[in-house]
Amino acid sequence: MIARITALFMALLVISCHLGRQVQPGKSIPLFNGVDLTGWINVNQAPGNWLVKDGHIACAGKVPAYLSYENSYEAFTLEFDYLPQQADTNAFLVLHTDMLPSVGSPFPDGEKIIFKADKEGTSDRHWDRYKIQYSRGLATVWVNGEEYAGFTVPQASVPRHFSFVSDRASFLVRAISLRDLSTKANRTEGDPGGFYFQSLYNNTDLHHWEMKPGHEGHWTAQNGVINYDGRSSEKDKCLWSKKSFRDFILVADVRLTRKPEPALSPVVLPNGENALNADGSVQQVEVPYAGDTGIYLRGDSKSQVNIGYRYIGSGEIYGYRVDKDLPPEIRAAVTPSKKADRPPGEWNRFVITLIGDRITVVLNHETVISNAQLPGIPAEGAIALQDDHADNNLFQFANIYIREL
Repeated sequence: MIARITALFMALLVISCHLGRQVQPGKSIPLFNGVDLTGWINVNQAPGNWLVKDGHIACAGKVPAYLSYENSYEAFTLEFDYLPQQADTNAFLVLHTDMLPSVGSPFPDGEKIIFKADKEGTSDRHWDRYKIQYSRGLATVWVNGEEYAGFTVPQASVPRHFSFVSDRASFLVRAISLRDLSTKANRTEGDPGGFYFQSLYNNTDLHHWEMKPGHEGHWTAQNGVINYDGRSSEKDKCLWSKKSFRDFILVADVRLTRKPEPALSPVVLPNGENALNADGSVQQVEVPYAGDTGIYLRGDSKSQVNIGYRYIGSGEIYGYRVDKDLPPEIRAAVTPSKKADRPPGEWNRFVITLIGDRITVVLNHETVISNAQLPGIPAEGAIALQDDHADNNLFQFANIYIREL
């Protein structure tokens, strides 16, 4: 049963389709009511970046961010008016997207339609009317009735979203309408609908996290990531969430930024025990060590999802694996079944599902921990981004989203 639930929520994570207001195929409907952002999802959730004023959707361009429509479509004709608020803006529409950002990026993957830039120094900016038709892997774009671009898009097995994207560009859009050309339903079977993820980092600040005095200047929000320089003066160097959580799906992108150096790492067997040499000493192998971090769950360091370049790979629940008072099957289950880390310096995406005392960890689309039991884990607690023992830990977090279950 737990495996089925986990599979369902993983499908929701990838697809994030919303039942919303159903569109009858062939009929054009407005997607913006001119009053508020009903039907639209501010995915990064940066405050004050997407506003409604004077009947327009206004992007303030404060941070890299995007606004996605809640429904997803297999094929459509989309029309809207666009007005840049500055010269040479870096704004675009992305077709064929998932709802969550791509790994290590503030933006979703997809096919970009870059808006026509205003010429430098032009004072008489005017509205441009865009029409975009997307069907059967082909997208065509018209601006003010003239063909502007055409390109092919890889076809997906499920409907996808579209998003207005701003890389710190300010602009207005209005009069948004869509004609649904889909032959499939605009949702996925079994999807109850809704984007229920809360952003724990909005690309702007760290207001979701407890900033102790010794963290200042060391745990920082920089360039769309949470950056840590390894130098917090606090005894507890971890960055703790202000809120406590029970059952959830947690998404987090992580990369270690310290230059890797050769280091010895214990060889860990599938049962969680260290492999031994003939003389009883622990077997070790050389790895490119770049420091480490981890994610504490429910306020407990024992339930840490470990992150670092070791023989065993990331994702182990370290405190449970090394607890020899636990039954062998518990320790084996919290030992990664495979090594799914990307090379040092690259981003890694973790998807952690915690329901009751059962945990599943997916790393870069590979399940490394499957429905493992964590006996005695607290029922509720805060989340922490970990730094507690190694010197010169340098790392970054991005795209931290949580979906409470």
